[in-house]
Order: sequence, then structure tokens, then C-alpha cells
Amino acid sequence: MMRRQGHVPTPEASRYLQRLCYHFTRKIRVDYDEHRGEAHFPWGLCVLRADAAALHFDCSADDDASLARVQFAIDSHVELFSRKSPVAVRWLPVQAV
Repeated sequence: MMRRQGHVPTPEASRYLQRLCYHFTRKIRVDYDEHRGEAHFPWGLCVLRADAAALHFDCSADDDASLARVQFAIDSHVELFSRKSPVAVRWLPVQAV
């Protein structure tokens, strides 16, 4: 199992979490509230967590290619939802679980 963590520094983390998770529910199973979400992609899982300073992502998948797809889904949707004030996910190196 491969794993990658990232974060977006923002005081609006809870708002981003809820918008992302609500949007993802149109295509995949997502469980969420204002502080935590779990997005079950066909390729892997991404757990989202919001605090006062940032939105955190903890993504996992069976292999590098699947993890890259999860990361791409997160990156592209964060970019989509932050067009007015662009932000980007800062990812940490891949870790094996």
C-alpha cells in the first residue's frame, strides 16, 4: 500500500472540505462532516481533515499509478474550487504503508 500526505494552508479549510466532498458524492462514495471526510475513489482512499490553519489530505492506494490518480483528482478539484484565490496542495514524499 502506498501513501501520500498533503495540505493546503487556508483559514477556509472546512469550507473547502465540504465543497470537495459534496462534489465528489456525485461520482463516488464519500462520508463527511465539517471537519473530516473520506473519499472512496475507485483507485484508492483519501481522508480529508480540516483544522483552523489548513486542509489536510492523507491518500492511499495499492500502487504508485493508483495513488497518482487519487492525487490528480484532489489537485484538479482543489484548483477548480479555488479559482478566485488560487491555492495548491503541498504534497509530501510517497511512503509505503
